[in-house]
Amino acid sequence: MNELRVRIAPSPSGNLHIGTARTALFNFLFAKKNNGKFVLRIEDTDLERSNEEFTQNIFDSLKALGLNWDEGPDVGGNFGPYKQSERFAIYPKYAQILIDKGFAYECFCTQEELDAEKEQAKNNKTAYVYSEKCRNLSAEEKQKLIAQGRKPSVRFHVPKGREIVFNDMVKGDLKFNSDLIGDFVIMKSNGTPTYNFAVVIDDMLMKISHIIRGEDHISNTPKQILIYEALGANVPTFGHLGMILAPDRSKLSKRHGATAVSEFVEKGYLTEALVNFVALLGWSPSDGVEIKTVDEIAQDFRIHEISSSNSIFEYDKLNWLNGQYIKKMELKVLADKLRPYLSKYNLNELSDSQYLKMVEITREPLVLLSDITDAVEYFFGDYPLIDSDALEHINSDIGQTVLKDVSEKIDNWDFLNLHQILEDFRTYYKEKGIKPKITMWAIRAAVTGRTKGADMCGIMEILGKEKVKKRILNVLK
Repeated sequence: MNELRVRIAPSPSGNLHIGTARTALFNFLFAKKNNGKFVLRIEDTDLERSNEEFTQNIFDSLKALGLNWDEGPDVGGNFGPYKQSERFAIYPKYAQILIDKGFAYECFCTQEELDAEKEQAKNNKTAYVYSEKCRNLSAEEKQKLIAQGRKPSVRFHVPKGREIVFNDMVKGDLKFNSDLIGDFVIMKSNGTPTYNFAVVIDDMLMKISHIIRGEDHISNTPKQILIYEALGANVPTFGHLGMILAPDRSKLSKRHGATAVSEFVEKGYLTEALVNFVALLGWSPSDGVEIKTVDEIAQDFRIHEISSSNSIFEYDKLNWLNGQYIKKMELKVLADKLRPYLSKYNLNELSDSQYLKMVEITREPLVLLSDITDAVEYFFGDYPLIDSDALEHINSDIGQTVLKDVSEKIDNWDFLNLHQILEDFRTYYKEKGIKPKITMWAIRAAVTGRTKGADMCGIMEILGKEKVKKRILNVLK
C-alpha cells in the first residue's frame, strides 16, 4: 500500500486564518491516525500579495498549535522545493506535455475579447464558457498574432458531454457536467501558472494521496481531476470540509472578533484550548468527552464522520473551553504564561511564592489569560483604585465602624491564621446585628477598591499587615 500523504498549502497573503488552521488540524489528525505524512507547502505564486512576514506567521501559528509538519520549506524533504515561487521552472514543462498530447492549447484572446464573450453570455442569459476560438488556430495564424505583440496563455481543453464523478470523503458522491466548465487557463500569458494547474503539478510530484480542504474548492476539483487524468497520474482522494460561519451565520470576519490564530493567542487564548475547540467544529468525539489533547483526538478521529454542513464558530463555547483549560493547568505553568499580561505592573513587589499565591487565588474566574491584567490590579502599588460600589460601602456608617475596628485590632492579628480571625470578626458583627457579608464588603472595599474578587484571606496574606493597615487608614474619615 502506498504511503498516505496529506498537505496544507496556505497562501502567505495574511496571517494564518482560523479556518485554514482547522483544515491543517484535520489533515494533521488524518495523517497521525493513519501513520501518514503531513506536508506544509507555501502557495506564493501571487508574488504581489505574498509576504515573508505572513509566511513566518504561518510557521509560528502552526507550531504554536502543535501541528508540526514532516516536510516543508524549513525542514526540507524528498519532494521540494516546498514554496511554489521556487517551483516556477517546473510548470511550463507540464503545460507543454499537455499541449503535445492535445489536452491544452495556446490562447491569444485579449481581455477585451473575453469580456465581450462574457457580456454576450450575460445578454443571452446563459452560463459563460469559453468559445474555444483559439483551439484550432493554424501555425500561420499564431505567428500573425505573435507579430501583433500578443503573448498567449495556455488553456486546458475540457471534453464535451462528460460527467465527472468523485467520491468525497466528507460530502459523498459529487457529479459535474463538463459542458458547464469550459476550457480554462492553466498558464497565464505572463508565464505564471494558475492555481488549478500549479496545485495539481505540486500534489502530483509530492505524491499527495489525500486532499482535505474547504468546500470552497469543490468547484475546482473537476478541473483538477481532468488534469490528473490527462497527465496519466493517480487522482488523489478528496475531502471537502464545510465552512466556518459566525454566530449570525455570515462569513466569519474581523467584525465578529479575532480570526487569525495569532490574534487569538494575543488575546489570551491557550493554543491547547483553541485546537480542542477547532477540532469540534464539524466533528464529535465518540465518547462524548469534549476536552481532549491532540493525541487523544487523533486516536478517535474519523474523517468520514465529519459533518458535511457548515459549522458555527461559537465564541461563548471557546471562552468556556479556554476557562476550563486555565483551571486545570499546572499552577507554575499558568503563572509563566500569565507574565506577559502583567508587564504594566512591577512584579518585583512580590516574591516568587507571593506571585504563585496570587495566581492561585485569582485563576478561578479567568476566561482569557489577558483577564489577569485587571483581576490583580489591587495587588500592586500603595493604594488601589476604588470603584463606585466599593466607595459606597466604605463611606457608609457601618463600613466606617467596621474599618475603624479593624484598624485598631489589626496589629494583634496573626496573618498566618486569617481565616479564623476573620471568622471571629464576622461572628462579632453578627452579634451586633450586622450581616457578615456587609462586614467583609467593607474590608474588601478598603483593601482592594472592589466589592468582588479573590479570597480575602489570600489577598491580605499576600499584601501583608503593613499595607493592609495603610489602605484601611487611608479611607477612614
